[in-house]
Amino acid sequence: MSNIDDKKIISWIKDQEFSKLTFLNGCWLSDENEWYLGFYYFIQYLKQECLDDVIAEVTSRHGDESSAYCYLGDTANKIYSSFNEQHIPACFYRHAIKLNPHNAHAHWGLFITDDDTNSCITSLKLDYESNEFEKLGRTIDNLFYRSNHISDFTLQDWQFIKSLIQDSKVTCRRNMLVFALFYLDEVEDCLALIESMETVNVEIIEAYFNRSLISKEFAINKLSCWQVDKFLGDDNKAIYQAYVKESEKGKANPLRQVLIQKAFQAGEYKDVVTYHEEASTDDLHYRHDINGRLYYLLALSHLKQPVNKQVLAFINDKADTLRDESKILYQAFRCKHKIDELERLFLEKTHFNDTIDSWGIYQEVIKAFDSPNLIKHQTYEHLSCELKSLKTKWNEAYYDTQLAEMKVKLSNGDMSSDDFLRLYNLGIECNEFDFVIEHVTKFHACNQPTMSSYNCIGVCHERRKEFSHAFEYYKLAIGLMHSSKDYNHIIIGNYISCAERLPDVEIAEEEYNDLRHWYNADLINQFKWHTFTAKSGRLFKYSPFNVNSIDALSNQYFYLASKKQLNDPIELPTLSNLDSNNLIDTNYRICSLSNNNNSMLMWSHYAQEHQGIMVEYWFGGELPCGVGVEKVSYIDESKRNLEKDSYVFNQYLLTKNNDWSYENEVRIFTNVKEKIHFESFEYPNTDRTKINARICSITLGCDFPDDKRKLIANITNTINSNRESHVPIVILREAFISRDNCFALEYRDIDISKI
Repeated sequence: MSNIDDKKIISWIKDQEFSKLTFLNGCWLSDENEWYLGFYYFIQYLKQECLDDVIAEVTSRHGDESSAYCYLGDTANKIYSSFNEQHIPACFYRHAIKLNPHNAHAHWGLFITDDDTNSCITSLKLDYESNEFEKLGRTIDNLFYRSNHISDFTLQDWQFIKSLIQDSKVTCRRNMLVFALFYLDEVEDCLALIESMETVNVEIIEAYFNRSLISKEFAINKLSCWQVDKFLGDDNKAIYQAYVKESEKGKANPLRQVLIQKAFQAGEYKDVVTYHEEASTDDLHYRHDINGRLYYLLALSHLKQPVNKQVLAFINDKADTLRDESKILYQAFRCKHKIDELERLFLEKTHFNDTIDSWGIYQEVIKAFDSPNLIKHQTYEHLSCELKSLKTKWNEAYYDTQLAEMKVKLSNGDMSSDDFLRLYNLGIECNEFDFVIEHVTKFHACNQPTMSSYNCIGVCHERRKEFSHAFEYYKLAIGLMHSSKDYNHIIIGNYISCAERLPDVEIAEEEYNDLRHWYNADLINQFKWHTFTAKSGRLFKYSPFNVNSIDALSNQYFYLASKKQLNDPIELPTLSNLDSNNLIDTNYRICSLSNNNNSMLMWSHYAQEHQGIMVEYWFGGELPCGVGVEKVSYIDESKRNLEKDSYVFNQYLLTKNNDWSYENEVRIFTNVKEKIHFESFEYPNTDRTKINARICSITLGCDFPDDKRKLIANITNTINSNRESHVPIVILREAFISRDNCFALEYRDIDISKI
């Protein structure tokens, strides 16, 4: 299994697909791959197994405990590489530094994961003292790529960095010297250096231009064209000329559509027409571009030239994807036209390389179906049924094509474990159950069975109404699921559903309840924190300031409300597919937060008519097992009613009517308990029953009572006194009516010491 790509292993670890990672049980102690030991540590951590043996091996291999935790930090940085996950490796680097304050690698790791400038300087000093001059040069060069995070360096820090760059023993590029001279305000030397460089950071150029130290022409010549926008602001003609100059260099960027946009904004309409009409069919970036053609049509209009019917036809074909560019200009018959076009394509095709979902025309129809006006139209039901029928025919043809290709691959002996699973799933889709059973059995003769392969055989037998045989294989899949702790709601559902079809099989109540628990836990676990859950990992909660909110703040927990406690009577609706016999529990509870940090409506509705508070939370993303988080979807009530028996879980928990869209809601949900505590995780010592989160700020409503300000100040001080030293303090703010706009709120910080 040594040929498995690290990226795939990381994906399995993050998805907690432990059954695919069992090969590491036999090789984590080897030196076959430098990361296997670290990967194994995090697998055991996620499975909540004892880590003593792993830590001992890491320490033995790396010489001391600090180096061991530094290695784990590197591994964590490899696994949790997204910007919203960097707190995880940072904790390991921080722990390594506690064990050995002279660990330069750990200090550098803490800087790149937590922007700790003190650790950056310490790392540079330690490398210099150790005569690691070559490494030091590379490190200084790397600092340039983190230029957005170096403004916190002190003058003393910059003096030190400058001395390193100018040290003859250290070889590095000049990029960081410009920053050092700039922040040290050594203007003459900095300008002389800028003169000799091709491009310079826009912040430096902007600062010198604002001080009248350089001309506008000089400034523009020292900027990349994509930095010119920021520098010139709304001077569209100058911005366009900068882009033209860049394009004359013959490089890949700027793209044709970008030049068209800049020319249009500058009022150079003839240039827009020229760019479009000179576009080659070999221009892959522009071939399917819509906005460029829209600008072209608009430019023709400005120049009083006839419309290009061919381009207009192209735009008409893409009308449903224009969103912000246009209103819904087409009626239901446009969808019918597109469905007919898809039908024609289906009849003409002899080879299907894609499902119908990947076709632009199909996606346009689906998008149009989101229109409330179309949903209420008398032809909607017919159009919807026609499209569904076409989708079934198209995708069946696609699966037949894919299965035939996979069979050829099988005959050539060029199959990976993932290929086998895809082959079996395609066989099931195409109803070739004998083929699937035969080849999975052959696979088992040479390979370790997996819960997925057992499940495939079970599905085949179940589709053939051979429920007893199906149940045997589902039971084997369940056994592997328990042993690997890789709980899967699909396999659990198949096992229980099949058992219910067999009169002589009865699942014991204790086993059923246990499986139902894991079914819901795995279903919930599919809803993980992701990059787009919240901007910068921040969410906001509006609430009254009362006994309940005081307790939640003081004891650091989220309260999850039941259906009866929610303000919307149609929340957590009663659906026909959800009852006591369904595996999906009906006792889910939710905690509502928002991406909207300045909503007059929410201050009124949820924060006691501006007398309450808004709490800002930072989330690391880690959640306990059986706790999910996801954005709420907002759709028209008519479409919601039509689809009420589809996507039941999402309809039940994560869908609201369009009327509530201003809330921009994100929900934490579970069926386990009503309170979930949170804390800022400090790896490796974390409480997995809690959410990794902390309070960033508390904002008082504009009518917050004066007699309660001392209490909220005391609560804030208590929270701050209990935090780790590296964790930012909780800021207390207050809302007030804007002086510039009497219909809007603004926020300002409060000096707690003066309350």
